[in-house]
Amino acid sequence: MLNLTSNLQKSAQLVTLYLDKFRKDYGVTQPEAYVLAVLHVRGETSIRNLHQTLGHKPSTLTSILDRLVARGFITRETSQTDRRSFNVELTLAGTVPAAAIRAALHSLENKIVRRSVSADIRGITRVASTLEEVIISTRRAE
Repeated sequence: MLNLTSNLQKSAQLVTLYLDKFRKDYGVTQPEAYVLAVLHVRGETSIRNLHQTLGHKPSTLTSILDRLVARGFITRETSQTDRRSFNVELTLAGTVPAAAIRAALHSLENKIVRRSVSADIRGITRVASTLEEVIISTRRAE
């Protein structure tokens, strides 16, 4: 047995531990940290785009965004082009933790890449893509 799912779970938990310093510094949880990091890279984006990128259930993503809005880290406004959609954007206050989180994730990725070979990185990417495909197709079939 490969224990693939156990290794994936352990890896996710280790990244959560790595991001725990942002809970102490900014009161940001791991899921909130990822939202801020995505917004730091992409700028203003739709909630649908965040959902597709991060894979949260819609209700979970809504809760995350509610907390970030309450802290003043993001704004959530009706889209100018589609009144049924909402766009999310960093505020000035949200830029500080977002930049720190993005830099920390970039640093972690660089450390991993330096200790890995290209085939390892490609393999992780393939496993992540396959996992996404399997989970999405399973959920659609339910």
